[in-house]
Amino acid sequence: MNKAILIVGAVWLAVLTYLTLTPKPLAESSGAPVVAYVHGDSLQKNMKLIQTLEASLFENVAAMDSLLKAEAAPLQTEAQELIAYANSGNASEDEIAIAQTRVTELENILQQMQAEAENRVLIQEQTMQATVAAFLSKTLEEYSLENDIDLVLNWGLSGEGVLYGAEPYDITEEVLERLNRDE
Repeated sequence: MNKAILIVGAVWLAVLTYLTLTPKPLAESSGAPVVAYVHGDSLQKNMKLIQTLEASLFENVAAMDSLLKAEAAPLQTEAQELIAYANSGNASEDEIAIAQTRVTELENILQQMQAEAENRVLIQEQTMQATVAAFLSKTLEEYSLENDIDLVLNWGLSGEGVLYGAEPYDITEEVLERLNRDE
């Protein structure tokens, strides 16, 4: 199995090296698949849609944080008063037990409020990522079709991967057959 993985990795590196070192104008394509790449890190850093969505997300997080603090303030004040009374020496054991129960309830309410706020932020981040992915996919597909590009790869610190690929070049079955034959 390790041999098969090494072979696939070596072939992949050889193809990428070959394509990187021997660039051809797209018009000179000889029927072979045209592979191109984009610097994903540059896209992420310089894409206006991402900048706009991130700014909106930051504003929403700040507003949510301020709302959470405002909603939590009376609960925190109540908890501090209960703790102060329980520690004052004037409270009976029953009053201390009641105060402890209420402080625990308040802590649970505050934790639930925090979890709900974090969940809202997570949903906003996922929506942002889905919006960017859909826009990027659509744009890359249009660009690739206009320029006869069959495969667009992401290249950079954000990781490598296929960002666009034309369907006719799916060689999964052939590679699996060869991997299983050579094993």
